[in-house]
Amino acid sequence: MRVYLCRHGEAVAQAPTDAERPLTERGRLEVMSLWQDLREEGVRMERLIASPYRRAQQTALCIARAFGGMDQEACGYLVPEAHPSHFLEWLIRQPEQDNTVLVSHMPLVSLLTAAWIGEPTARPAFRVGSVAALDVEVAAPGGARLLWMRAPG
Repeated sequence: MRVYLCRHGEAVAQAPTDAERPLTERGRLEVMSLWQDLREEGVRMERLIASPYRRAQQTALCIARAFGGMDQEACGYLVPEAHPSHFLEWLIRQPEQDNTVLVSHMPLVSLLTAAWIGEPTARPAFRVGSVAALDVEVAAPGGARLLWMRAPG
């Protein structure tokens, strides 16, 4: 199964709560541009799951638009303070679907990538809007291989 793990795009610094911080216009444009490039390079998407935080939902909407539109799902296991094992436990109960895009936050995207590739002390760098492509055999620690990482710009 191919999974694309994405950090949300650039967001404003201040909002009433962290969960309410929206993307900046630059954040929207960078995410759209990156995912349009990825689509043109052959990346396919069948399922789009994002943190319920506003900036992640807006990032997922930009990704969906780059692919001509599709439904997106919210998952509370993708919030910044979530634990990678809780998300992996949730994912293993889901129907397997290739080409799944996950939109989340730091530090979860880095911790989840490290756990998934079996290098729990690694801390892959995810700039805002970055995406990691993973070849996933099983939704468990050590169950994936990192194929590549890309950042906007």
